[in-house]
Amino acid sequence: MAYLLAPPNNGAAVLPTDDDGGQLHPPTKLLGCLRTVGRPTSKTNPLLVAADYNAADISRVDVKLVDVASGATVARLDRQGNGHFGVTGGLLCLVGTGGTAAVSVLDPATGDVTSIPAYANGNKTSSAYVFGHVPATGEHKVLRVYTAEYGETKQSCEILTLSGSGGKQQRWRPAPSPPVVVGTAPSRHWAVTRGVAHFLIPQRAEYDVIASFDMATEKWRPALLQCPLSSDKRNCCSDSLSLVELNGCLVFVHHDYLSVAMDMWVLTDLDKGTWLRVESLPLGKVLRGGESMAKPLMVLDDGRIAFWVRGPNSVVRVYNPRTGSCEEVVNFGKLCSVVGLYRGNLLGVK
Repeated sequence: MAYLLAPPNNGAAVLPTDDDGGQLHPPTKLLGCLRTVGRPTSKTNPLLVAADYNAADISRVDVKLVDVASGATVARLDRQGNGHFGVTGGLLCLVGTGGTAAVSVLDPATGDVTSIPAYANGNKTSSAYVFGHVPATGEHKVLRVYTAEYGETKQSCEILTLSGSGGKQQRWRPAPSPPVVVGTAPSRHWAVTRGVAHFLIPQRAEYDVIASFDMATEKWRPALLQCPLSSDKRNCCSDSLSLVELNGCLVFVHHDYLSVAMDMWVLTDLDKGTWLRVESLPLGKVLRGGESMAKPLMVLDDGRIAFWVRGPNSVVRVYNPRTGSCEEVVNFGKLCSVVGLYRGNLLGVK
C-alpha cells in the first residue's frame, strides 16, 4: 500500500492508493483520514499564535505562542502595537491600522524585525488581510481585500510580498477584484492552503460556492469551487460554516446543531472540485454551556485534535477521538483572538 502524503500546490489532499494504483477509502476517523492525505509540515506540532488584548489598554497587544498539546506558553511578545496580526509559515506579521498600512515582519528564528513602509490606497472601507506562503518560490505574501458598501457592495484587492526584497521599495500592488463578492468576515469564512486563499461566497450564492485566489500567479482561479454541502441540505445558517487548513489540506466544516455533530469534508482535487467526507465529531464533547462554535486547529502528533472555542472566554480544547474525552488545556480569557499557526523555531525570541 502506498500513501502519498504531500498534497499538490493547489492545497487539495492526495488520496492513498493501493499497490495496483487503485484508490483506497481512507480510515473512518478524522484523524486517520487527515494523517493519510495531509501534508506533514514538521516533525513537531506547530505553535498556536494568539493575540491577547489588555482591557486597560486595548491599543497594546501581547502575542503568545502556545504549545496546544500541553497548554504551555512557549514564547510571548509583549506590548505589540494594535492592528491586523497574521502568521505565514515562519513569519509573524502586523499590518498597522494607519492610512499607510505599513507592515512589521518578525522572524522568530533570527529575531530580525523588518519594517515595510508600504503604502496602500487611502480608502476608509473595511479591509481583510490574508497571509500566505507560496511553496514554489518560498515567498510570503499578504492579500488585502477591501470592501466598499455605498448602495452596492464592491470589493478591490491589493497584494504585498513580505519576503524576497528585504523590505526595500515594497508597495501594495493592484490585484484583480474577486469574480463575485467574497466573505471576509468572520475570518472563519476563509482559509489558506499552500499558497491558495479560499473564500466562501455569501449573499445570493447562500455560501454554496468558494472563490480561490492563487498567491503565486496573483490571480483568481477562473472556476468557482462547489461546496460539498449545499444550502438546501443544511440544518443551520451560514454562521455554522467554516473553512480551515488542517495538515496542509482545505477542510469544509459544518456545525449541525440539529444532529449535535460537526461534519467535515476534505478537498481532494481542486481542479475537479471533489471532496471527501470524514466522520462526524460529537459537538457535545467539544462545546460547553453558552458556546456555539469550535474551530479545528490541528491534528497533534499523538492523534488528538485541537480546537479553538469562542464563548464567554476563548479556550483551547483537545479532543481524543480514541477515547472520546476532551480536555481544556488553556483559557485565554475574554479578550483574545487566534492569529494562526507558527511553523518554525524560536532561536531569535528572547
